Amino acid sequence: MDIEKKVVWIAAVVQFVNIIDFMMVMPLGPDISKVLPISNGDIGLICGCYTLAIAFSGIACAGFIDRFDRKNVAVIAVAGLSLATLCAAFAWDLYSLIGARILAGFFGGPAAAISLSMVTDVVPPKRRGKAMAIVMGTFSLSSIVAVPFGLELARIGNWQSPFYAITVLGVLVVLLIAKFTPPMTGHLSAKGKSVVSIYALMKNRDNMMALLMMASAMVSSFLIIPNISAFFQFNHGYPRESLGFLYMVGGIFSLVMIQLGGRLSDKIGPIPTNVAGTVVLIVFLFDGFVHDPKTSLLLIFVMFMGTVCIRNISATSEASQLPEPHERAAFMSLLSAIQHGGNGIGALLSSAMLVTTDNGCLVGMDRVAIFAIIMALFQPYILIKVCYSKNRVNKWSLNSPVSG
Repeated sequence: MDIEKKVVWIAAVVQFVNIIDFMMVMPLGPDISKVLPISNGDIGLICGCYTLAIAFSGIACAGFIDRFDRKNVAVIAVAGLSLATLCAAFAWDLYSLIGARILAGFFGGPAAAISLSMVTDVVPPKRRGKAMAIVMGTFSLSSIVAVPFGLELARIGNWQSPFYAITVLGVLVVLLIAKFTPPMTGHLSAKGKSVVSIYALMKNRDNMMALLMMASAMVSSFLIIPNISAFFQFNHGYPRESLGFLYMVGGIFSLVMIQLGGRLSDKIGPIPTNVAGTVVLIVFLFDGFVHDPKTSLLLIFVMFMGTVCIRNISATSEASQLPEPHERAAFMSLLSAIQHGGNGIGALLSSAMLVTTDNGCLVGMDRVAIFAIIMALFQPYILIKVCYSKNRVNKWSLNSPVSG
């Protein structure tokens, strides 16, 4: 296996562990609330604090993460994430669970940033959309395999079982990185081991637009995502025993869509890919959450998951082309921080906007969905501004040429 493929797949494994850890709490929310003194409405709070911790750690690391070998950063990040996930299994109330998730978030930020930086370092721009699709496809893969498996573990055992499983997987990934990842220090030769200025990165107009583009998309998605499991089960009577199947089918579909989105971004450009994904997303957000669904819950779920993936891969592949080599990990860390900050804000806002009834139903999802639709419209608009900015547009005004 050549170095490019090896690094891409190792980065995908790092991202896989990170995404599993990130996703598992949301569908487990109703199970956790049966044992711990936590309501269904608190799941957004738990997820929001976790993602805000990722955002904080991403910003804190952005200034110096490019000073180190990518391999060493990946080992430390995944090891810390695994230990923090183990701590969550011993939570006894809302605050102890939030504390454990915040600790996991501190390591999740660097893990997300370093996996994308590894890909950006070794894959040339003309193939980067496809490579990013492989790494970001772990979101779908976790829905296909990990989340259904975790839900079954929780059903057979208890809510802590998935956290034990993620910890074991994390340890295995640490060993995999240590053994098979080559040293990745090429970025150090660009400008030495200087500290990258976050202010300088954010002062760049295109960088700032890219950060706003991703933040708006994450707010839109995470107004909805943490509440899907409880909303479907308690508001629409979706059976708990079929929840794993729902996530598996949604994951399979979104895995196909994210690969399609990556290839479309490479061939026709990020703008038409993102606009098409946004239109379909809005249709199913309105049908699934603003009024009583006219289509099946399964169709609503898979289309929501798939279109979120298409939008994110087209936008991320474009954003990854902006920084210079010696700034890549710093920029991707900052981008990851902004993305997860948007996740946290969206989750916290939805938690504040929703009311949980005595029987577990969520009241106010229509308002939350309308807000999500409004926020979703910002991403294609900003993406167009970024793609058409000075000196970054080709003759077709669709794909942006980059260097390095």
